[in-house]
Parts: sequence; C-alpha cells; structure tokens
Amino acid sequence: MARRLAALHVLLCLAEAKQMQRAAAVTKITPDSITAKTATSITFTGAADGDKVEFALDCTKVSTPGSTVAEGVAKITVEDEAEKLSLCLQEAGKNEVVAQNGVALAVVPPTDTGAIIGIAPTTITQGEATTISIKGAGPESKAIFIPAQEDCRQAIPTVSLDASGKGLFTISSAGGAYKLCYRAPGGSDSVEQNPDTGAISLQVIQATSTREDQVTSISPTVITSNVATTIAVIGAKSGDKASFVNSETSSCDQVTPEKDVGAGHASFTVSGAGTYVLCYTVKGASDSVQQKGISLTVKPPGVAQNMLGRWTSKNGNADCSGLSQVPYCSAAGVGECERSFTVMSGIGYKCFWHTGVWPPMCDVDMSTDERGMICQSNSCGGSPAMCW
Repeated sequence: MARRLAALHVLLCLAEAKQMQRAAAVTKITPDSITAKTATSITFTGAADGDKVEFALDCTKVSTPGSTVAEGVAKITVEDEAEKLSLCLQEAGKNEVVAQNGVALAVVPPTDTGAIIGIAPTTITQGEATTISIKGAGPESKAIFIPAQEDCRQAIPTVSLDASGKGLFTISSAGGAYKLCYRAPGGSDSVEQNPDTGAISLQVIQATSTREDQVTSISPTVITSNVATTIAVIGAKSGDKASFVNSETSSCDQVTPEKDVGAGHASFTVSGAGTYVLCYTVKGASDSVQQKGISLTVKPPGVAQNMLGRWTSKNGNADCSGLSQVPYCSAAGVGECERSFTVMSGIGYKCFWHTGVWPPMCDVDMSTDERGMICQSNSCGGSPAMCW
C-alpha cells in the first residue's frame, strides 16, 4: 500500500509540474488593458503560431478559445468591462485549455465622446513642436490631432498626456482645421471629441516663412565635386526643399531650392570646388533662406595632400580576386561596397561602409595606408597577380 501511495504521489507531482510548465507558456501580454467592444491586437510573449487564446473569469468554462495567435499576435474583442480576466491558452495540437499564471487583462469602458472639454492653445504653427493642454484628459491617456475630414477610428493616438493633461504635439502636414482623437487611460480605442460645448478643433497655420536655424546640421560636410552624395539634413520636415550654392559666386536669394529633403536626406551632385551654403524653404513658404552655421566643402577630384604618402608605401597584399573596380565608392551597391575599390591618380582605395552618417554610405578612407592595399594591372588595378 505504501508503495502505491508513493507512486501515486509521484504521478500527481509530475502532473502538477507538467501543468505548471504549460501554465508558463505565455509570460506577458502587450497591452494588458484594452477597451470593451473594441477589436485590439495583443502581443502574447511566449505563444507559438497556432495557439488559441481567450480571456475569461474562469478558464475551466472555456472549451475552445476563440482567437488564434499568428507571429505572436492575436486580435481580441471583449464585450464587457472587467478589472481582471485570466488568459486561457490552448497550445497548438493540444486539447487542454490552461489558465496562464500571472497574466491578466483589464477591460475599461469605451472612451466618452465628451471626455475632453477644451484645449489650449487652439492655434499652432505647422512643423513647430507645441505643448497643448487637453482639459479633461486623464493621466497616461493618449491623443492625436488629424485633419478634420479624416476618421478617428482609423487613427492611433500616439502622444501620451501627463497628469495635468499636457502633451507635446508636432503637426508637419498641411495647415487647416484638425480634430482631436482621444483614448482614455488603459483603453485601446480612438474617439473623436464632441462635447456639448462643440467639437474640439485645432487650427494649424501653414508656415509661410523659413527660419535661419531650420536646419541644425548636415552630414557629411565634405564631398567631391560632380560625385552624387547622400547628405543627411537634420531638422528637415515633410515637404521641405533645399539647394547648395557657392558662397563666393551666388547667394540664396538668387536660387529656388528644389531638392526634396522631406525624408531627412537626399542625394546632391555639386559641380565646382569651394565652400557652399545651404539654401532652404519649408513646406508652404516661397522664400529661400540661408541656414545659419551650415556649410559644405566641395573638393576637386584627384590627388589630395593626404594621398601623397601612398607613393612610397605600395606594399599591400590584399586579395583582389573578389574585388571589382568602380568609378567611385558611392556607385557601389549595398551588396558590393566591401567588395569594391576605386583608383585615384594611380592610388588604390578599398571601399567600406561609413556608418557615421545617415543613411550609411559606401565611402573610402584616404587617411590610412591600409585602404591603399589594392591590386593593380599596369596602372589601374584589376589583376590579382599584381598587388601592392
């Protein structure tokens, strides 16, 4: 009898251990609070594709969970409000439905259309970061302003509001009337605010002039004449345009910026060596304003002072069998940069990815002899048998 009891005890312990192992399959959900009657995508950390999930007060009453996990995510809709619902999990290929220990979901009421009673200020300038006080907002609630003709149900509130209902907003799109889409604390919906006093409206004034400090920096600041180079423009907004002009022969009031830098960078080809200034126009403006403290040095192609040491150090031993010659490094593609080289005035340079700029560019380092270990045939590279 004692042996049977001991064996039974072992089986019960194994079953309990197995149950605990299953219960720990999902360790976290994001978000852990949603809005009732609102379909919400929830991430299930630890879940596998094909697992079925459902939230309930009692998982023993769930026979087959109603939602399936794909790539760690499932769309969940809960009809009723609840402070704490258990996660019921049915792992793919299994019949058991197991409550996941330590994982719970809160379900809050839908956001009221009259939750917000006003905003201040009611007018802001396009592209300028502005702190807006949203009266009636709860702490950790979220908001977004969208053009008046759009639908809040298609918008995702992204600006978190502090305990006093304030948030920092930047609207870079076109000027005009904007509506407020609001999400109550812990919610997952997006509701247009129309209190009894009238719909909440924000007027965005189209920028009509460009500031001298619109752009804070550029990268790189040195390029080669007639070589297409991607230049990052820090401070650029959607619809902004830029041009570079030689500071000795021209000025910004003589040109109309035409290169779109709304993505934060653009490819520029500048002809002629010298120092160039940046002429800039923000979206909606018709001016051309020189950016204070911004300059671009354009070098002529050919031998530079820091290349002269190469003439006495042609002792490289690079394996050029996998390298191909390109006119200049920026012409090499993503998959070719580190397998290509360029020759300048008889000196070979290996191309490499320069990650110090955005976007990263295929560049050449002329400051060290290591970059000069390139094979050459006659005078201009190509034969693996003749390395220097």
